[in-house]
Amino acid sequence: MSDLTLSCTTCALRGRGRDEIEETFRYAPQAGYTQWGLGGPFTWEPGLIQWLDVQKILRRMKEVGLDTLTEVWTPPIRTESKEAAELGAEHVAMSAQVAVDLGCNRIVQTGGERREGGLVQTVEGLHRLLDRIEGFPVRVCLEPHVGSQILTREDFDTLMDELDTDRVGITVDTGHFHAGRVDWISLIRAHAERIYNVHLKDHVGKQSVPIGRGEIDLQALVSVLREVDYQGPLAVELEVEDPENLPQYIQEAYRTMTQWIGEE
Repeated sequence: MSDLTLSCTTCALRGRGRDEIEETFRYAPQAGYTQWGLGGPFTWEPGLIQWLDVQKILRRMKEVGLDTLTEVWTPPIRTESKEAAELGAEHVAMSAQVAVDLGCNRIVQTGGERREGGLVQTVEGLHRLLDRIEGFPVRVCLEPHVGSQILTREDFDTLMDELDTDRVGITVDTGHFHAGRVDWISLIRAHAERIYNVHLKDHVGKQSVPIGRGEIDLQALVSVLREVDYQGPLAVELEVEDPENLPQYIQEAYRTMTQWIGEE
């Protein structure tokens, strides 16, 4: 069995005018996925996740044949002040509890708005978060976003140094790294032991396109992940201009990536 596995995030079935969680439950198993990732408004709007029906999610997972939830997204840790960062940490801790209840061991944290001094507030908020989730069986996987406080190689170098614990690592997002012109291959090699999650996207410029149709060398991604002995999910994300075709695109992604993983 491969040490690289495919996960279908709800992001990959967003934009069709329907509930993206139910869309994932409908289409992901049909395409071959047995793992999925939970995103969407319930996860990124502060405090909203407390109203998620955890038991219904667990029941529906079992019904449709999705056996593993690989990640839960969280609200950003805001950067305008220490107080805002600490409040953000409280909201992320709430998401971490839901992840535990759902049997998930990764939460994905995207930085707040990028601003001068914002990385200091990010570090403060993450320290507060680690105190709040002490003993939780989850890892915090920091994800790059264009325009956020977490994006560049320098950002990640600082964060990995300031948060020198195996409880915090990196989500490699190929789309945002590509759009932000970040050398993600060298970043993976530099922080090999802290790569805990991968968001699999293809892009033309800043625009998300179906997997295998863009500019990102995803076969090189598989190779470098093997090189650093990454063992975990490749979580498919799609934010395309034609969301009506997303069920087809997640099938294509599964076939293409299964082939490329198998060829390594």
